[in-house]
Amino acid sequence: MRPAKIHAINLLAATGALLLAACATTQPAKLELATGAAGGTFAEYGPKVGALVTDVTGIEVSERVTGGSVDNVKLLEAGDVALALVNMGPAFEAWNGSEPWTGGKKMRNLRALFPMYETPFHVAALQSSGIVTLRDLDGKRVGVGPAQGPAELIFRALAAETGIKPVIVTGSPSEMAKQVLSRQIDAFWYGSGLPLTAFVDIDKAAPAVIFGLNEAEVAALLKRFPYMAPNTIPAGTYPSQKTPLATAALWNFVLANRELGDDDAYAITKAVLGNPWLTTRLHPAAKATVNRNAAANTFMTFHPGALRYYREAGVAIAPALAP
Repeated sequence: MRPAKIHAINLLAATGALLLAACATTQPAKLELATGAAGGTFAEYGPKVGALVTDVTGIEVSERVTGGSVDNVKLLEAGDVALALVNMGPAFEAWNGSEPWTGGKKMRNLRALFPMYETPFHVAALQSSGIVTLRDLDGKRVGVGPAQGPAELIFRALAAETGIKPVIVTGSPSEMAKQVLSRQIDAFWYGSGLPLTAFVDIDKAAPAVIFGLNEAEVAALLKRFPYMAPNTIPAGTYPSQKTPLATAALWNFVLANRELGDDDAYAITKAVLGNPWLTTRLHPAAKATVNRNAAANTFMTFHPGALRYYREAGVAIAPALAP
């Protein structure tokens, strides 16, 4: 074979190898997103935000259904998922290793991407129960959502601060709603993006009462959990709710494992925060999924890819949170 022909064949082979390598390196990432239990807002928000990211970026995001925030930070810390929806109460405890469920380990593989929405805590019960205040829950069977989730941990602390002794029952929000309606439990305490589907189900199925906290109870929560904030649930959030409800709330964020690639983290953050006309379709609570609310994270390091987006968008991030 002539040298020129050999050279041409070698050139074609080399070019083909380069094209194959380029294709291999540009294949869209496939990432798993930890969400939450049926009946909660995580279970509704998560698949929709994953679909938005996939549509805008081509990054394939699949859902892993979990018990919620505590499960999610454990999965994220271990690198079993790349992304997770997390309430910043359990995130704070994980970051600092401050609660028994962390085993004293500071979970520092977590990185913040973007804010989701606030989680105001409130209670649903049947009118026939006679329960209309937190004090009325003393001695009653109270559902608190998934075991060791933020709702349970915060409710136990609030009960201790206020001196009530309810019987704690755990399960998914959808299970809690059914148990309220069947009178297996007396009330359901939970925090979620509004409106909470499980509370809507209760309110539509039977005469119900939905209530928040009084001033002293809010103060007790803020004393115990200084990263919480006062909150008001607007009138009309639920069909039978005629007046605003005072309470306290936590923020929720989408977090990433620190090993997530910078380009992927940037693309995901920009896809969600850079398309507000799409984000508002995720869930009614997603009106708070805007870049200025990144300031609601006061303790966790942001992912470098997310920081790149915030710099481009002119959003100031505290230097301590920007590696």
